Amino acid sequence: MEIELGPFPKYENVRSNAYWSRVHIDTSLRIDDSDIEEYKAHLKDCNENPTIGLLAKRKYITKKPMNYPEYAHRNMRDLESQSVISELKKDLKSRIDKLYPNTKRIRDYIINNDRVTLDIVEKHKKYTTFNKLMVMLKKII
Repeated sequence: MEIELGPFPKYENVRSNAYWSRVHIDTSLRIDDSDIEEYKAHLKDCNENPTIGLLAKRKYITKKPMNYPEYAHRNMRDLESQSVISELKKDLKSRIDKLYPNTKRIRDYIINNDRVTLDIVEKHKKYTTFNKLMVMLKKII
């Protein structure tokens, strides 16, 4: 059980783990055990709260362009080759499939296209019923 102290936002540890995971990935240095622990903590956050974790991943890891793209791809490949990380990713995928069987594609669309951010939830003018229909038709096709 976590106790919140002070004026910190509710999911500050999720943000912190995602931020430091990006810092360790986007560097010219090779990954080490502390980098694996940071990314493991981020994936554990994603497993506990999939939507919040994926929003943090979108904001801090995948949304911004990498400073060192060649090294970032190398570091991600090295991270994903770790057995602990691959197990956590499998757990996350199965948890998302179990929790959101019918709305998984719409959730991915909303998260990946910045319809909802980690800080603010606001109505987007371009998200219409037609967009929802397109996402659902992709599931059938």
